[in-house]
Amino acid sequence: MQSNRNIAPKYSLRRGFFKGSAAAVGLLAGVQQDQAEAATSPVKYAEWKEYDFAGPDSLYHGNEWESLNPGYWQVKDNALRRRLHNVGDRARGTGFPFHYYNQGRKMPTEYDPSLPEGILYRREWNMQSSFRIQATFTYRGDRTSPEEGDNPEWKMYQDGYGCFGLAFGAKSLFESYGKVRNATQLIWSDDGKLSFRVPGKNRQNIQSETKSAPRLKRGDKVTLVLHCEIANGQAQLTGLFSLGSERIELEASMPAFRAKGFVGLSGRGLVDFEVNSFAVLPSANASTEPRPIECYSCYPLGDSLKQTDGKWQVRFVSLFETDGKQAEVRISDQERPAGGWESLPAAGKAQIVNHQWRRNTAVIEATLPEDPAEKELYYTIWKDGVNVTSDTRIGSGSVGQGTGLVGDVPAQGDYVGRLPRLQAPYKLCGLSCHAITSGLQVPGDKGYQRTGGGDVWQFRDQPTLGAYKHLEDFNFQVMVWEDDVWYMELVLYPPSTDDAYKVIKNSICGPASRWQMMRHWNIINPGDHDYGMDDVKGPEQIAIRRVEGLGQDTSYMKRNFQIVHHLVTGEEEVDPLANPKKWRAWKMPNRDFTFVILDSRLWRSSQDTDMWDDEGWDAFKNLYDRTDPTRSLLGEEQFSWLEEVLSTDSSPLICLTGINGMHTIWTGQNWKNGKEKIIDGPFDQRDRVTADYAGWVKAGADRVLELLGARSGVVSVYGDVHNGCIMTNQEHRVVECSFGPIGRSGGRALIPGFGREMKDFDGRELEVHSLYHSTHADPDQNRHKPGEPFYWNFLEMEFHPWRESNNIAMRVRNMIDVPDEEPRGGGELNLKTEETGRQQGSKLPRIQTLPNADVRFATLDGRPIRATRSSPDGKVTLGTLVDIPAGTKIVVTAHDSEGVESMLVKTS
Repeated sequence: MQSNRNIAPKYSLRRGFFKGSAAAVGLLAGVQQDQAEAATSPVKYAEWKEYDFAGPDSLYHGNEWESLNPGYWQVKDNALRRRLHNVGDRARGTGFPFHYYNQGRKMPTEYDPSLPEGILYRREWNMQSSFRIQATFTYRGDRTSPEEGDNPEWKMYQDGYGCFGLAFGAKSLFESYGKVRNATQLIWSDDGKLSFRVPGKNRQNIQSETKSAPRLKRGDKVTLVLHCEIANGQAQLTGLFSLGSERIELEASMPAFRAKGFVGLSGRGLVDFEVNSFAVLPSANASTEPRPIECYSCYPLGDSLKQTDGKWQVRFVSLFETDGKQAEVRISDQERPAGGWESLPAAGKAQIVNHQWRRNTAVIEATLPEDPAEKELYYTIWKDGVNVTSDTRIGSGSVGQGTGLVGDVPAQGDYVGRLPRLQAPYKLCGLSCHAITSGLQVPGDKGYQRTGGGDVWQFRDQPTLGAYKHLEDFNFQVMVWEDDVWYMELVLYPPSTDDAYKVIKNSICGPASRWQMMRHWNIINPGDHDYGMDDVKGPEQIAIRRVEGLGQDTSYMKRNFQIVHHLVTGEEEVDPLANPKKWRAWKMPNRDFTFVILDSRLWRSSQDTDMWDDEGWDAFKNLYDRTDPTRSLLGEEQFSWLEEVLSTDSSPLICLTGINGMHTIWTGQNWKNGKEKIIDGPFDQRDRVTADYAGWVKAGADRVLELLGARSGVVSVYGDVHNGCIMTNQEHRVVECSFGPIGRSGGRALIPGFGREMKDFDGRELEVHSLYHSTHADPDQNRHKPGEPFYWNFLEMEFHPWRESNNIAMRVRNMIDVPDEEPRGGGELNLKTEETGRQQGSKLPRIQTLPNADVRFATLDGRPIRATRSSPDGKVTLGTLVDIPAGTKIVVTAHDSEGVESMLVKTS
């Protein structure tokens, strides 16, 4: 897309003064010391490196550049243009009104959506000694007038807010927007000023000046030059503004470390401009080889696996960096097929789509060459005829320079995709609360310690060195990404589709996460943060998409809902206003294990409790109590669907996800001014944290527990609460497990009385087998030992449908653990199938029927009770039916692909 070349110098620059003349068009030519000075200078200046933007028009800025905010830029007419308007660019860093109640204040109804600066960096130039940079700009137009309904007092409409310039001294390629911690900028602003802009907390360390500069008119061509001379711990800066024959020179000084770092271009506000070229005189600085990647990920959605006309098909979702036409997947039962991958036909093809809410994605329906229950399979992803499977960001097992990421990766970059064989025992890995932001945990002499963050802000691919080093030893088949998978708004409320995909790519498409996703089947079940706001749930999330003026940009929320549903289901078209019906079930090819994905957020009742006192009945609080029997957790349609699945699915074991904490064991977080608690008790009605748990809807949670306990072999797992925990409901004998975080922190606090044998806030009796918490190492609330790794964790799940014992096994693991290590949290869970589900019921007689068949049980009036599978010799191992009285006549129907057999039995 862009070209680069060496250019010869045309005039020279010394700190403090310029001499020579500039070309009217193009770069301010070759800034170099003259021969006499060069003879005695300790610095040997190399040739200028010039970069232009020649190539086809594109919304993508090009592989040689990197930014947290790609949506600020586009390539148009062979120039880099500032993109001034995007879908969702008036998003607000906010929450729902109940967030402000938590803080003891009212939610502001008005806000200023003006965006901060966006900075675009050259990947290969991380300056550590003296250097010079320069760029030519063409001014395209003044800022626009306020749109209808806009407040003319907003910052974007004020003189001096619109600007463009050069950036340097960044310690990360992602210093942009609200994450500019070190980058200094030489900028021209539309109030007619030239200045050095320094991050606020660093201003005391710099001596600088501001000078008047011309106000520009359409078509003006401006050149900005920065000379940075580093010596004796100081950086002397000279900036030059050039417009025709007019020159303005600016000087500044700062500590040397402030000037060292990545260099690039910046822009802010509504002034329209383009960049025609950018050049670097590197001096003694050496460039690094950029490591951009063409395919960020191509992951198989396991819950899309289906058999059609005898062929198994699965859906792959692919995300690409640059524009393209067609993507294809090739699949083999060999990791390195004879004849090479290029000799294989495509198993599926799809168009690469780029529009309002999709940015270079392709959804590929692929046909597998073999039954996935019989063989392990491998795949590669191709873009426009080129194999783009390898991860070029990985070098020697670590994340390479020029990626903006830090960390290590338990793989080499030349791996291919893998589809593990789907047969018992089924092994799943539960992952939640990703939060790949800044800071890194490293092992040392005193154990694990957390470093980074602070002034050096950058994305970490994983939060700790050694993360998932032993993952392949667990033999997982499925990665379960559950709740807060990419935290859409944690780093920024992304003001464009491009920025939203950048957040996602930096999390689930980081080198280690990409490797995880492309080497396993995947289930993705998003949480509230993944939609771009905290606590997205209930009818409130529908209103905030449909109604303008509720404190958030509706186009931002609608765009995010489309992106999320597209990435987790592979749907090509998404209605931005519909409430997503994304509940689904994945039954394994051998029909002996089913994974159910639910949504307890988007279909639950409102968390409002004070509709009466809000209307003037001040003495009546919480009349619409959280325990009100009319409250719903899943909504009628989803609950009915789940009821049908549990009564008709033949898998002996069922695992479900998406219900974030039916048992009320975690407390809330209602505070005033961050210090003073404003609640009484551990589970306040209007605490926005407690209201986020599924268990806040007590009646809805009770109905779901009643349903889950009506059959054996059911386990519910969830993320979201930033704690690893394994427990069993003693009445219904339902297993509930939480897992995570895998990058976030802030584990939810425990209610009083928490222990191995306890009652939750609503009086349900529980046995807690494991607790892995930010503070507590086990259910007895013993603290972690000094030097232990931070509690970032995943859930190891095993399901053995046909084993005589230990059919269900649950273990909490730290991300650095090996399989034979003692599980974290002070215990693990191993259960027989018959130890789950309510105990009351009746026994079935011995039943012999068709081998390897689905077997269903129903009452004489046709009401389904449950289903199971027969063994290879035709035996039905199910021994009891929950809630069915002794002496009940039961219709038993078995069927396989070739026949049906029915009988009438009587329970005892």
